[in-house]
Amino acid sequence: MTNQLPPTPAGEVAKRPLEFFWLADHSSSMKGQKIASLNQAIREVIPKVIEALKNHPEVKVNMRAIKFAQHANWHIGDQNHSIPLEEFSWPELKAGGITATAEAIDLLAEVLSLEYMPRRGLPPVCVLISDGFCTDPEEEYLQAIKKLNNQDWGKQAVRLAIAVGEESDYDEDQLLKFVSHQEIGVLKAHNPEELINYIEWASISVIREASLSKVRNNDNNHNVILTPPPVVQPTLADSNEMF
Repeated sequence: MTNQLPPTPAGEVAKRPLEFFWLADHSSSMKGQKIASLNQAIREVIPKVIEALKNHPEVKVNMRAIKFAQHANWHIGDQNHSIPLEEFSWPELKAGGITATAEAIDLLAEVLSLEYMPRRGLPPVCVLISDGFCTDPEEEYLQAIKKLNNQDWGKQAVRLAIAVGEESDYDEDQLLKFVSHQEIGVLKAHNPEELINYIEWASISVIREASLSKVRNNDNNHNVILTPPPVVQPTLADSNEMF
């Protein structure tokens, strides 16, 4: 568990931990360009996050990842262990199976309890990436969302959803239930460029904003104030490279 910060040597800046979670869909419908773009985008964004955080020495980012298809499992780290950003690397995800989104959210909710989160941590950041409908029963999905909302850190987390592909391929209302910032809504990636841009924004910008601890009271939930996500202007190349 990571409930306490280690002693800080004299002269060093005390670091507050920020726990970051990827929830990545690798079901059959993600085969091909979708899963390749996801793998590439997360790998490419890690060095950029490290560079961006050089101006925030008071923050220590740790990452974990949950993968879900037929079932949900830890892809990187586990319930008790997160990986320091500087040591984080992304193993290749391969697509296959159905879409156990509820199981993934349930796994996330378990670790966002006071038992497993740092006592003096900053609001965690959770990014769900999916291109399909949850294949778990609807009741299980709603129960997982309820469990997430009932956790102290689940309520304070920045929770974002990136939908991949055509809008007819996924359930926007279902994904929106996961999202903490309704004014942001579901981020819709129709092509590889949009997916990469949203992943960069959801990691670099959102981590920076969470680290500043700007919070507001919104329906009794404390949420980090987010700047709007990037607007990706479509190009001719994009129109020929849709998911």
